[in-house]
Amino acid sequence: MGQIVTFCMLFILLLFSLLIYMKILNIENLSAIKCIAGIIFSGVLACVFLALSTTVPYSRFFIMVLAMGAFAGIISKKRFGLALIASMISIGISCGFFLGFLLISALIQLRLFQYINVVVMMIMSFSMQFVLISLLFRIKRFRKGMLFLQKKEPGIIGFIVSGIIFVTTILIRNINFAARLRWQFLIGGILCVALLIFWWRKRLTKLYQKWIRERKQQEYEVIIAEKDKQIQALQKSNESMASLIHRDNKMLPAMYQTMKILHNEEFSDIEFPMRSRHALAQIGEYMEERTAVIMRDQRENTTLPSTGDPMIDGLMKYMLLKATGNEIGFDLNVVEDISELAETIISATKFKTLCADLIENAIIATSHSTHKKILITIGTCEGFYELNIQDSGIPFEIDTLMSLGIRKASTHLDEGGSGIGYMTIFEILHEYSASLLITEYEPRQYGFTKSVKIRFDNRNEYFLHTFRAKQLIEVQNNLDEQTKGPTILSI
Repeated sequence: MGQIVTFCMLFILLLFSLLIYMKILNIENLSAIKCIAGIIFSGVLACVFLALSTTVPYSRFFIMVLAMGAFAGIISKKRFGLALIASMISIGISCGFFLGFLLISALIQLRLFQYINVVVMMIMSFSMQFVLISLLFRIKRFRKGMLFLQKKEPGIIGFIVSGIIFVTTILIRNINFAARLRWQFLIGGILCVALLIFWWRKRLTKLYQKWIRERKQQEYEVIIAEKDKQIQALQKSNESMASLIHRDNKMLPAMYQTMKILHNEEFSDIEFPMRSRHALAQIGEYMEERTAVIMRDQRENTTLPSTGDPMIDGLMKYMLLKATGNEIGFDLNVVEDISELAETIISATKFKTLCADLIENAIIATSHSTHKKILITIGTCEGFYELNIQDSGIPFEIDTLMSLGIRKASTHLDEGGSGIGYMTIFEILHEYSASLLITEYEPRQYGFTKSVKIRFDNRNEYFLHTFRAKQLIEVQNNLDEQTKGPTILSI
C-alpha cells in the first residue's frame, strides 16, 4: 500500500513539475503527442525511482532530475543546461506546494476528524496544488514565467533551493524519522518555498529594471540620432544663409548706390523713368531669387517638433511643404505632447481632420498676402487642450463668419472652396463639445491678421473676438431669428 501511495505521489508531482516547467519557460500549445509522452514519462520515471530505492537510494535523486531535464529539453527544444535548471526549479515548486498543502490538509483533518488519513490528505493537497498553480501563473508578474532563465541569467540559487525542497519531500516519508522531525522537515520545506518565490520575484525585478535601462538607452540613442540629424540640417541651413548674407553684403550697397544716383543726378523726363524702371526690375528680380532661396531652405532643412503622434507629425510635414511651395513661412510650436489628447479626448483621425482643414484654409488665405506666415500652436490653456492656428492671410468675409457651422460658406469660392470644410469641423466640435474661438487683429505690418482656436473645454461654443465688432453685430441683427451666429466680442 505504501509503495502505491508513493508511486501516485511521485507520478502526480512529476506531472505538475512538467506543467510548471512549461509555464516558467512560457511554452504554450504543446501537441497532444507531447502531452501523452509527458504522462507516460512521468509514470515510467516514478517506477524507476521506486525500483532504485534499494540499489542506489541517494543517486536516484540525481538520476530523476537528469532524466527530467533531458526529457523536458527534448519536448520543449531548449538547451540541456536551461532545461535542467528549469526542471529542478519546477520540481522544487511542485514539491513545495505539495508540502504546504499537505500541512494544511493535515490540520483540516485533525480539526474536523481528530485523525489523519494519508490518502485523503494527498488528494486534498494535490487538488489545492492544481488550483494554486493555475492561479499563480495568472498573476501579472508571474504570467510569463521565469524569463530571466532564458536570458542566461544565473539560476543556481533557485536550483539549490528547489533541490532542498525535493529531497525534503522524499525524506519526509522515511519511516525511521520521528514524527517531530517530520514536522520540522515539513515546515523547513515550506520556508524554502517562500525563499524560492522571493528569489523568483527578485530576479524578475532585476530583469525588468534591466529592460527599462535598455529601453531608455534605445530611446536616448533615437533622440541623439534625431538631434544629430537636426544639427546637420541646421549646419546646412547656416551654410545656405551664410552664402545668402555674403551676397546681400555685396548687393545691398550696390542697390543703395543705384538709388542714390537716381536721387542725386539730374535726368531728362524720358531717361529717369527708364532708368528707375530698370533699377526696380533688377531689385525685384533679386528679391524674388532671395525669397526662393529662403523658402527652399525652409522646405529642405526645417525640422518640426514632434507632437507625439506619427500621423499628426506626417500631416504637419506635408503642410510645411505645401506652405513653402506657396512661399509661406510655416512654424509649429508644440507646448505639450498630444498623445493623451488623442487617447482620451478625441480620436487621432478626427484631430488630424481638424488640423488639415484649418491649416489648409490658412495656407489659402495667406497665399494672397504680401507678408506670408503661419504659426501652429498645440498645448493647453486654462487646463484644456487647444489647437491655435495664426496666419497673416486675408480676413474672413462677414457672411462667412456669420454662416460657419450653419450652412456652406467659404471666403475662397473662386479657388475651388466649397465651404464643406467648416461644416465638417463643426460636426467634430459638436461631437466632442469643443469650442471655436476666432480672433481678428487690426491690420499691422508683418503681424498676424487672425487666429483660429479649437479648445476642448466641453462647452461647444463659438466666439468671435474682432476689431470689426460693431459692423458684425449690425449684420447679425439683420439675420433671421432661427439663424444663430457667433458670440461677438470686441478687442
